[in-house]
Amino acid sequence: MRERLLGALIVLVYTVLLFTVPEPFYHLLIYFLGALAVGELFAISRLERYQTVALLLFSILFLMFINIPQFIKLLSYIYTDLALTFYSGNLLSSLLIVAPSFLVLSLFTYALIADGTADRNLLTALSFFVYLTFGVLSLAGLPKPLFLLLISIVWSTDTFAYLIGKRFGKRKLIPSVSPKKTVEGSLGGSLAGTVISYAVAVKLSLLHPGFLTFLFLFILTVVSQVGDLFESSLKRTFGVKDSGSIIPGHGGVLDRIDSTLAVAPVLFVLGGTVK
Repeated sequence: MRERLLGALIVLVYTVLLFTVPEPFYHLLIYFLGALAVGELFAISRLERYQTVALLLFSILFLMFINIPQFIKLLSYIYTDLALTFYSGNLLSSLLIVAPSFLVLSLFTYALIADGTADRNLLTALSFFVYLTFGVLSLAGLPKPLFLLLISIVWSTDTFAYLIGKRFGKRKLIPSVSPKKTVEGSLGGSLAGTVISYAVAVKLSLLHPGFLTFLFLFILTVVSQVGDLFESSLKRTFGVKDSGSIIPGHGGVLDRIDSTLAVAPVLFVLGGTVK
């Protein structure tokens, strides 16, 4: 119990830091989380030999993402029309489409060159690597109000799903993936998470009050839980209980940001409509 409380305190302090530090340090803290998660992914998949290359690819995309204005400025010195195309969003959209292929094919090619074959765990790890990368990039791109909304969705849904499931849970949700989750806990977590995140979204003027906002946030609480199940399924595939042990009593970084990875891209897209 003491170990879990220590782990919870570490998570809380880190989250408070994310809220309070200036943007460059916010990006640094998010990058640190992403880098640790990438390392854990290739450790639990028993593909440690690819960790360095994976971290390099992740780092390149992360640096490009948080330095898009500087990248455009550099392009303007080289070729003005190309910079204008990038700024208009056309080239940026194309790069976002190409990025998953870049990640997958780069690592796959490295595996073929280094080993002469592809490990059977590699394709599974690669698919989650793309998902992880885009989730972390989305998190890095969130303004602070949307980051607060994200936390309100993920934390409240997870907390109430646990509490309600423990008290009233009878029917297992998907026992083959997560034996402890129940239908009652899942539904209760979504309802409580929706109410809490709705209050946060309206208070911060991020979304207009109304049924559609309530429905949208309810869907995000479901997405949050699916993200949790996705990571649980990944761990079962690789035969591990936790993604790591860096957080006392709570496992690894992937275990803590599993739901965040699923919700962050949706809120990042939303951020383009509320600014």
